[in-house]
Amino acid sequence: MRLGMRRKHSVWRFIMPALCLFFVIGVHKLLKRAEPVFYAECSNYSNTSFTELVNRCVLDELKSHSFSGFFKTTEDSSGKITSIEAETGEINKVRSELMIDVQNALNDDYPAYVKIPLGSLTKYSLLSYMGPKLKIKIIPISVVNSEFEEAFEAAGINQVRHKLYLKLTVDMRYRGYLMDEKERIETTIPLAETVIAGEVPKYYGNSGYGIYE
Repeated sequence: MRLGMRRKHSVWRFIMPALCLFFVIGVHKLLKRAEPVFYAECSNYSNTSFTELVNRCVLDELKSHSFSGFFKTTEDSSGKITSIEAETGEINKVRSELMIDVQNALNDDYPAYVKIPLGSLTKYSLLSYMGPKLKIKIIPISVVNSEFEEAFEAAGINQVRHKLYLKLTVDMRYRGYLMDEKERIETTIPLAETVIAGEVPKYYGNSGYGIYE
């Protein structure tokens, strides 16, 4: 009887480690396959949150500054705009203040955590919010950078709209379980625009040429 009990115990000594090993390997493979889902969820959270954060800082900046004075136009005797000059000092001042505000807001809001239910790994929408939640940590790993972008676009008959944008970027890191990924998050906000009006045709023919006053 004792011999039989010893054999059972010796068998379980091998079975239990093997089951634990298979369990660990299975969990490892599951989490590795889940990395694209985790990354997509973290990326969506980071892009949305960063855009909201920047917009909040812009609204706060508008309370003390007006972005309408970024450009100075010169006109000829007939009132037509002949040139547009950027007020570089004012633009750089607002840019610096915005970057400081965004950086301070990032320091206050991060690190952040995204909780992703295991049900989201399935292809069924009903199960996407079910199951235990895995927590992923999101950390800014760079300072906020910015650069200006300009665009010219049509704004009616013989009118051109000049727009000035500010693009802000920051690098984020996503950490959780077996995942350690980085992504550059960016958002672009319009700062100012100016409409440049030219001569307006008095008559348009089918040929596409106009007669001007």
